[in-house]
Amino acid sequence: MADVFHRPTDWRIVPERRVFEVTWDDAQVSEYPWEPLRRACPCAYCSGEGTYKGNVDASTKFTDTQTELKEVYAVGRYGLTTEWADGHDTGIYTFKMLRRAAGIE
Repeated sequence: MADVFHRPTDWRIVPERRVFEVTWDDAQVSEYPWEPLRRACPCAYCSGEGTYKGNVDASTKFTDTQTELKEVYAVGRYGLTTEWADGHDTGIYTFKMLRRAAGIE
């Protein structure tokens, strides 16, 4: 059986609820609260790389600015990158990663 690769058809930032909402090509809708999304940032600085331990873990305290989602951009045909109010914008959240986090993959 082939591995199905789902892509978003739309996404939006919902500031009044502090969530990021994604509508997928199979009509699933996922919501990602901002703080857990920031905590899950897959960039090398946050999550580490190779033998390098990242700087974000369960004990990391974030400011409101660090967890304020300002913009989301497509990265190729495989993921999204977030821009946070503190300027952090290096994490690429793959579509597969986002669907797994939502429990729909």
